[in-house]
Formats: sequence, C-alpha cells, structure tokens
Amino acid sequence: MEVRNGDEFLWTGFRNGDRLCLEMLVKKHYALLYDYGKKFTGDQELVKDAIQELFLVLWKNRATIGETQSVRNYLFKALRRKIERLLNAKKGTQAVPLEFEHFLPANLESPELLQTLREENNARSALVFCILGTLSRRQQEIIYLRFYLEADHDEIARIMGLSRQAVYNLLHLSIARLKRLSIHVKGHELMFLALGLFFC
Repeated sequence: MEVRNGDEFLWTGFRNGDRLCLEMLVKKHYALLYDYGKKFTGDQELVKDAIQELFLVLWKNRATIGETQSVRNYLFKALRRKIERLLNAKKGTQAVPLEFEHFLPANLESPELLQTLREENNARSALVFCILGTLSRRQQEIIYLRFYLEADHDEIARIMGLSRQAVYNLLHLSIARLKRLSIHVKGHELMFLALGLFFC
C-alpha cells in the first residue's frame, strides 16, 4: 500500500500539477530547510525569501523537473544555491563561497539553555559543544549533514557539490579531529555523546 503522504508520492503529484502536494511538501520540509538555511546566515528574512523563491521556481518549472532519489536532499541542495546567490547579490559580489556559520541547531543556540545544561552539572555536554565548535565550517556542515540529517555520502556530495571521495576524506578528517580533541572525555563515547546531545 502506497504511503499517501510520502515524499515520493508528493513529489510526483507536484510534478503533475497538484498544488496541494506542493503545499504538503512545503509544510513537511519548511522547518528543517529554515534551520539549515540559518547555518549560513543570521539574516532570517533572507532565508525565508530563499525558501519561498525555491518553491515558487519549483512550481514554475514543475513540468521539466525530474524524479529524485531524495526530495529532502534535492531541496537542501537547491536552497543552498539560492542562499548563496542571494547573499552574493546582497554583498554585491560574485562567486563567493557559501560558508557554514552557525554550528548549533536552532533549539540549542539559546544561551539560557546552555546555562541550564551547565547548572545541571552537564559538564560533558558543554565539553562536546566546545569540541564541535572547533571544527572548520566545512567540517561542521558535513557533521551536521551526516549525523543530524542522516544523509549518506552520496547525498552529502550532491548537497555540498563535492565528489564522493572528497566527502569521505572530509568526514574522516572531521571525525578524527573530534577524537583528538576528546582527550578529556572518558572512553570512546564522544560521537555517541555528540549525537545524543548536539542532535537532540
């Protein structure tokens, strides 16, 4: 039995001109797209504009858009390009690489929440935040995509515009750096701790 609200069904419906399917795709993916977009800029209105423009263009070009293995990752890649174009236009520059700026997910960016974690004697979680924050912006983005969004190597390659080998190398270096910096975390719990706290 086909899942009526599944991405594949909605994508097919939208491509066939069903506006309701497009609206459902927007509702289903908006929050995650917005959170991802804010990783590149603190300009929330620009992110909203990029998402709106993305879906308007999709609807306009629906007849020529093909199938995709992952609707979510298609949208992420397209949003990444939209934000890059809007930021360059705003700065009056061309071809400036998009940089991942904000490491913590939106629900963990609150100073009050971080203070609460410390007050609850959750020193290890604060340590994980500090360790993750030392990664380069590209390393932060690939960790975010791999473990927060659970994207595989091929999906990450499409979103970030990298080769599969480049994704493998960058992810390997990022995890290796996390492990080197985890000297104060007992045992081999860093990645599990990071996944449990950073990506909650």
